[in-house]
Amino acid sequence: MEKTYSLTAHYDEFQEVKYGGRYSSDILSNGMTLHLGGNLSSNSSSGGLPRWSRREICLLSALVFAAGMCVILGSMLALKYISLDAQQDPQCRQDCQHKRSLLRAARFVQANIDPSIQPCQDFYSFACGGWLRRHGIPEDKLSYGIITAIGEHNEEKLQRLLQEPIRRHGPNSAERKVKEFYRSCVNIQEIDKLGSNPMTEVLDSCGGWDLVGAPSGAAGWEKEGAPHRPDFNELLYRTQGVYSTAVFFSLTVNVDDKNSSRNAIRIDQEGLTLPERSLYLGQDEDSVKGKGVEKEGERGEEGGNGTGDRVREGGTNSDKESLKELPDQWREG
Repeated sequence: MEKTYSLTAHYDEFQEVKYGGRYSSDILSNGMTLHLGGNLSSNSSSGGLPRWSRREICLLSALVFAAGMCVILGSMLALKYISLDAQQDPQCRQDCQHKRSLLRAARFVQANIDPSIQPCQDFYSFACGGWLRRHGIPEDKLSYGIITAIGEHNEEKLQRLLQEPIRRHGPNSAERKVKEFYRSCVNIQEIDKLGSNPMTEVLDSCGGWDLVGAPSGAAGWEKEGAPHRPDFNELLYRTQGVYSTAVFFSLTVNVDDKNSSRNAIRIDQEGLTLPERSLYLGQDEDSVKGKGVEKEGERGEEGGNGTGDRVREGGTNSDKESLKELPDQWREG
C-alpha cells in the first residue's frame, strides 16, 4: 500500500521541508524532490514515472490526426481506382490479370507450337505443329480443331455443374429447373419405361398422324365429319407457338436493313429441312447408287445367281425413298 504524504514548510527557513506520514516522517533537504504516492528521489536520478509536457502532448495529437487523414485519403483514392477499373472491363480484370491464368495461357501456347520450324518459312506449322502432332481426328468426326476441343471442354464443365446437388429449391429457381431437366434427359430407365408415349401425346394434341394411326375417337383426316378433325389455325398455333417449330414461315427479329438503328420483325419462308432439290426427288448420289444396287440384285435374281437380299454399299444409304413415293405408301397403309 502506497504512503500518503503531507508536507509542512517553514517560511522562516527555506533550506529544508519537513514531511510526515501515517507511519513515519522525514526532512526534505534542498535539491531533493518528493513525488506524491512514490519514493524520495534526487534531480539527478531517473526514478519515478515520466511526465509529458504540454508541447509533447500537442505534437502527439497532431501526429495522430495527420496519420488518420492520410489513411482516409488513401482509402478514398484506392476505392476510386477500383471503381474505374470495374467500369472499364471487369471480366478482363477478373480473369486476364490473374497470374495463374496468364501462366496457363503461356503454357498452352508453348505446348501447341513447333519450335523446330522456322516461323518465317512456315508460320502455320510453327504455330500449330504441336497441336497437329498431339491431336488426331477422332473416328466419329470429319474434322477436329481448337474450337471443337474448347467446346468439348466446356461441355464437360457444364456436365459437372449440372450433376452437382441442387442448392436452390425455390419454385422459380432456374438452377432447380435446369438440373431437373438434365436429369430427366439422362434417366434412361424412365425413358425406356415411357417409350413413345410422350411423342404420341404431342401428335394427338396436334390432331394425330395417319402414319401412326388416327387419334383415339377420330375417323381420320381424310374423312369428312371426323370428331377430332384439327382446325388449321389451332394446329398452326400449336406448332409455331407451343412447340416452337417453323412450318410455313419463321418469325425473327433482326436489324432493319434500311435503318440500322432499329430492329424489325422479319418473316421468312420455311422448307422441309432438305437442303437440295435432288433430295426431294430422290436424285442425290446416295439414292442413285442405292437404286443401281437394287437393279443389280433384281438381275441376279432373274439369272438365278442372286440371293434376293438387299446389298448395302459401304457409306451409302440404300433405304432412301423419294418424296413422290411416300404419299402412295401412306395411302396403301
